[in-house]
Amino acid sequence: MTICKTLNEYQELCLRTATVPMDEKTMHLTWSLALAGEVGELANRTKKVFLHGHPYDQDAVIEELGDILWYVAVYAHDLGVDLQSVAERNVMKLAQRYPDGFSSEASLHRDEE
Repeated sequence: MTICKTLNEYQELCLRTATVPMDEKTMHLTWSLALAGEVGELANRTKKVFLHGHPYDQDAVIEELGDILWYVAVYAHDLGVDLQSVAERNVMKLAQRYPDGFSSEASLHRDEE
């Protein structure tokens, strides 16, 4: 079942469950901490697999990634940018940084530019 076909459609659907508007300072703090918390949950899940012997649960990882994506979508909206633009900007940055694709060699010498 396809619910949305584009990143911007996804972002619009996320806004249906977003919280009330906040002042700019509170917005940056809220979304940054929320993202850090969700990434922390993903990291903790990974830690438990590698250090505690828990089984890998791909569905749970996908759920965490979805939570992270939700916060990115809402934060981008509150910054006044659509999710497609965020993605395109990232792709352009990576194309400039690694014009021939990623390589360890290019990464090691990236700071020399």
